[in-house]
Amino acid sequence: MTVRDGYRLTTESSRTILESIRDLLSIDEGLRPALGSRSTPMELRHLRYFVAIAEEENFRRAAEKLHVSQSPLSRQMQQLEEEIGAELFEPSGRGVKLTPAGRLLLDRAKTILSDVGAAAREVRETAEGQIGTVTIGFESGSAYVGPLSTILMRFREQAPRVNVELVPMSSAQQWDALRAGQISLGYGNYVPDDSSLQSVVLARHRLGIIVPKQHPLATESMIEVKDLATEPMLLDPRRSNPRLYDDIIAAVRARGVTLNVISEILDGEALLTLVASGFGLTFGAEPAAPFLAVGTAIWKPVSDLGLEMRNIAMWRPDAQPLLLRPLVDVVREFAAAPRDREMGLRRHESERQRRPRRG
Repeated sequence: MTVRDGYRLTTESSRTILESIRDLLSIDEGLRPALGSRSTPMELRHLRYFVAIAEEENFRRAAEKLHVSQSPLSRQMQQLEEEIGAELFEPSGRGVKLTPAGRLLLDRAKTILSDVGAAAREVRETAEGQIGTVTIGFESGSAYVGPLSTILMRFREQAPRVNVELVPMSSAQQWDALRAGQISLGYGNYVPDDSSLQSVVLARHRLGIIVPKQHPLATESMIEVKDLATEPMLLDPRRSNPRLYDDIIAAVRARGVTLNVISEILDGEALLTLVASGFGLTFGAEPAAPFLAVGTAIWKPVSDLGLEMRNIAMWRPDAQPLLLRPLVDVVREFAAAPRDREMGLRRHESERQRRPRRG
């Protein structure tokens, strides 16, 4: 596959075009002897004219169908026969019929014209941004519980034939990938420190603590950073999200607490499983609360932690192919009224939790 500026042209597209051109220039090696300098290079119009004559079985009717004069049409067929090195038609009553070589060429010519037409349509639709693949880098742990799925749903409604590829990477890795043209859009937690990248904040969420439901802190009405001083902590490795890791360490140290980090676990599901099993506590954003509720862990706010998780979309304003523009438009629209949207999401979640469960 070829990837440029986060835009992907499939290998199948390239192969269709190349094979069609090769077929056009080489109808059948068995039909083509060594050609002299008198031969005229074959062009698409030769095949179109040939197919029309073969279908009409008459030069005059074919010329009328093609809206050309009969004399130039005859010359085009002479050139085609010279190029191939075989007679394609033979007289039949007042018209013509195909020779064995002509019958073979007819099947090949129809396939070639169909493939070339399909390739041209695909290239045109690709250039117009109707088909292709958008590659999005995302911060692990924030895609499913954040607004990304809503944004992609709206984008899919506008561009149903565009595929989306999601690639996990930290915010800093996304900045590098955007600059290198390896992804089209970034979805991270931090605003890029690069003026060449444009970004918008999609949502803000409080960072709190995730504890087992049987843990004493699970029933506390208010948790402070000092309550975490003696607790075993499980964290994502610093390499997975360096800035968030450093922000957490700095925030608790500002309250006079040094975390007792007993393990760093890269896999999010493994991390939550260990927390739910009582091996330690971890930090998480508030949108995780409804998903934790179905298991044996619970999200709790920490009143003096003072950290938030932000969902930020970022892109290169100087590299916006037509394929990407509808997605950027959706992102901008989503970011336009965050307060109204958050109120609507919270109301929807409250209504969902009040619904009676089916036994």
